[in-house]
Amino acid sequence: MKRQLFLLAGLWVSLSGAAIAQQAPAKAQSPKLTLDQDLIRSVQKDGKTVEERVPAPSAVLPGSVLIEEVTAQNQEKKVLNTVRISVPVPRNTQYLGSATPSGERWKTQFTALCSGKALPYAEAPLNCTETVDGKSVTRDVLPSEYVGVRWVLANMKSDETLKLSFRVKVN
Repeated sequence: MKRQLFLLAGLWVSLSGAAIAQQAPAKAQSPKLTLDQDLIRSVQKDGKTVEERVPAPSAVLPGSVLIEEVTAQNQEKKVLNTVRISVPVPRNTQYLGSATPSGERWKTQFTALCSGKALPYAEAPLNCTETVDGKSVTRDVLPSEYVGVRWVLANMKSDETLKLSFRVKVN
């Protein structure tokens, strides 16, 4: 089962550049996005442990591993430049530290909460500076504390489709 745009609250795409700002009345072009959430199970096959993907499970148990996979499809007849695709880590889950990594054409970034405020998206590892007993203390943010994943694509070619994903564990 596919959910499109996660009701716009969970899956964000943006395009940047002066051309978009100058064309305010025109509709900004963006890729079509589809978000799939599947269960990952370990099963025995031919004496080996392998992963099995269960599409759109109706229920999951604490400790279950899910994969959040967004499919971005450029349906335009032109290249889209600087495309940002953001997906929140679902409530009642923890990011497991496994996302489609940065490559030649995109960067993988994360955000987390630090003293109740969202950190700007950045590549891992993230750092949080907090005040503890009146002193400023900087600490590494654990991947399990990440609350969002974003891919910044340099461009998307016409008719190109990309799949980007990350894994979470159900609390």
